[in-house]
Amino acid sequence: MPTDFSDAAKAKQIREFFQRHGRIYIVVDATGDDVEVPERFRGDPALRLVLNVRMPQPIYIRTDAIESEFSFGGVPYPCRIPMRRIWAMYVPGREQETGVVWERDVPEIIRAVAQAARASAAEEPEEPQQARSEEEKAQTDTNEHSPEPSKPRRVRHLRVIK
Repeated sequence: MPTDFSDAAKAKQIREFFQRHGRIYIVVDATGDDVEVPERFRGDPALRLVLNVRMPQPIYIRTDAIESEFSFGGVPYPCRIPMRRIWAMYVPGREQETGVVWERDVPEIIRAVAQAARASAAEEPEEPQQARSEEEKAQTDTNEHSPEPSKPRRVRHLRVIK
């Protein structure tokens, strides 16, 4: 299958992201017959693979696929992941995860799950506010110019590429 321009652009983004961070996860739609991973992982629409500069084996990020001998439970397996099957990459384990989602490559099942989760969150009723005691009201009134600090909002830095 010939490589299209978007695959080459994705490969370049992955290479640059990997070089910048040294350890990243790629999220793979392993439901296709063209994805070469151990049998027990085939069919997983959100298989995560770790790319780490400290891996002893070479990792080839080609314009059409990523190829390497990945280890699964300590057992090496030669893998080939076509670019079109990679739908996200991110840096795990940081306060703010950074990464990219290639929207056009997200599997339909993942889209459906995400849509259902958003719909469920939108339907949940808000908890009623509890009545404040007169003492709390008085304390708030006297401290109007110094409001209570709010909790910092966790911000994620995942870019969606259409």
